[in-house]
Amino acid sequence: MRGAWRSVPLLLAVSLAAAACSSPPPVGEVGSTLAALSGTVTLDKVISPATVASTALAVPRPGHKISVVVLTVHSPSSSAANFAGIYQDSKLVDSDKHGSVGKREGRYQVTQCATYPTFTTVAAGGSQTGCVLFLLPLAATPVELKISGKAEADFTIAAADIEAGALRAPVVSSPKKLVAPQTEGLGSPPPPTAVTTTTIGYGTTTTTVGTGSGLSATPTTLGGQGHVARRHGLSTKAPTINHIDPEAGLAGQKVEIIGKRLSTTTMVTFNGVPATITKRGKTKVVALVPLGATSGPIEVFTPAGNVTSVRTFPVL
Repeated sequence: MRGAWRSVPLLLAVSLAAAACSSPPPVGEVGSTLAALSGTVTLDKVISPATVASTALAVPRPGHKISVVVLTVHSPSSSAANFAGIYQDSKLVDSDKHGSVGKREGRYQVTQCATYPTFTTVAAGGSQTGCVLFLLPLAATPVELKISGKAEADFTIAAADIEAGALRAPVVSSPKKLVAPQTEGLGSPPPPTAVTTTTIGYGTTTTTVGTGSGLSATPTTLGGQGHVARRHGLSTKAPTINHIDPEAGLAGQKVEIIGKRLSTTTMVTFNGVPATITKRGKTKVVALVPLGATSGPIEVFTPAGNVTSVRTFPVL
């Protein structure tokens, strides 16, 4: 009987330890400070999408974006704490119920994180602010941040607490001067005698014909809007653009330009940067988004003239 009473404290201790292990992690929201990783962690802000710098060595794959959480870690007052493991110990759950493991800024170079250092060991009683990056589907929204490791913390993320950036930062550069290709053997086109602008369906075609001194433009509008065609040459059969697929893309990605009279295409440019043409036909030209291209119009050159999209093609 005496032995049975001696076992009671041991059973009580085991029960208390089991209860402690099974207790849920502390829960907070954006702006909360919770115990985690031998210290505390504050979720300062959530940015989605985060802006990838134009100088970044990598960009999110098509259909995805970078989301960022800005955290401030605090070490215990009694000892230093190493927070380098916070990247793999962080998981962002999105609205599609998918979990993404955190990573360092690395090759993505997010502009909102440019001033923050990499998480490392923090001296006793010290703190450090930094970013953890996550790769999410483009349409997904962050809803929860889970931190595991030496301690656990669970932050819920309300839609109103998410800051939005841009997918890519714009590149500031001097404009590129392009010369439209001329018809071989015919030299430069003569000065115009008439200019007619016609808007049909998806685009506006501007046609220049004749010789002599220039006359004022006579516009004729038949309805519709979308793509603008600028035509310089002898033929009255101007090329047109009816559709671009996809409507945005990354460097190296194939883009189909669908329209009419495109079989003689000599050059395609993305915001002034020449692209590699992989296929051309009467109704379709396929080109690769060139390295160094930025968001802007797509222009297709033919010996008869050129056609320029009026809608911006976003380079992600």
